[in-house]
Amino acid sequence: MNILVVEDNRPEQIIMQEAFKEAQAIHELHLVKDGIEAIEFMQRKGDFQDAPVPDLIILDLNMPRKNGLEVLSEIKADYKLKHIPVLVFSNSEYAHDICKAYTLGANAYIAKPSDFQGFIDLVHSIDSFWLKQVRYCTH
Repeated sequence: MNILVVEDNRPEQIIMQEAFKEAQAIHELHLVKDGIEAIEFMQRKGDFQDAPVPDLIILDLNMPRKNGLEVLSEIKADYKLKHIPVLVFSNSEYAHDICKAYTLGANAYIAKPSDFQGFIDLVHSIDSFWLKQVRYCTH
């Protein structure tokens, strides 16, 4: 499975990579630093012409250039991408952000863990549910 992580915070990117390794979740993890790169990755433009279509997207909300809600809106409006599950991954606990994410088609809204063990636990949850139990549309 190809997982696209859209996260502007480099330390959190590293933590996600390490958590996937520690959890022994065997998947291809692809990292982009903002919403512009996320759209380019999914549309295979620029530096991402050989990028695989992700099977799952983990999307931060608060990013420069293009925020997560804008990216989510574009994904769910694109008939080639809208079938891809999107897990919004954010520190925001504002009801407006949560409701807006679900309104735009997010498949889940997940609070970012506060420590490394929390990230490992989260990766185990993602792996066991989203990557092993859920079945996907593959076209």
